[in-house]
Amino acid sequence: MAYERFKKLDGKKHDRQIKSIIGMSLSKFNILLAAFAVAYDAVQLERCEQGEIKQVPSGGPKGNLDTFEKKLFFILYYLKTYPTFDVLGFHFGLSSGHAHNHLENLLPVLLRSLSDLGVMPAQSPGTPEEFSQLVEKYGDIAIDGLECACVRPQDEELQKARFSGKKNATHSGHSPSRPCNGKSFSSSASSPEAPTTTN
Repeated sequence: MAYERFKKLDGKKHDRQIKSIIGMSLSKFNILLAAFAVAYDAVQLERCEQGEIKQVPSGGPKGNLDTFEKKLFFILYYLKTYPTFDVLGFHFGLSSGHAHNHLENLLPVLLRSLSDLGVMPAQSPGTPEEFSQLVEKYGDIAIDGLECACVRPQDEELQKARFSGKKNATHSGHSPSRPCNGKSFSSSASSPEAPTTTN
């Protein structure tokens, strides 16, 4: 399985490969792991209190993701590589449905742990004033722009509004902003479920 191969990698010797697999160094992974374990228990307790689950899991079969380390590796691996659920399940010995369920359950835990560590990116600024505050806080920023193809509207006015100036292409702008000092905040066009991991 993917995790067993990952465990054999040396943090110093295979640093580039580790970062390409999970988006961070092994030392940062271990720091995040401690916060992830605490966040996992907190999220499970909240799910129980809200009636989403009957009780906090304690005994019984653990499945393939039977440690916090495996759980954290699973969610980071998915967010870094974005495989299909069939492929994700194949690498972790799960069905595609179970892979999806694990993702749904572990993503809030990861978000909680990143927030607890104070490393969650700020959300996209809603006003020019909020944008100015982020610039003052982080310093110079670089705009990372990407044009994404979209379906051409049938309404003539909407066509004019969406026209990019290029022939035979209809695009919607996607410009997440990234401060140059390594900090980042997410664009409103980005998926709210996908946290940005900075090295």
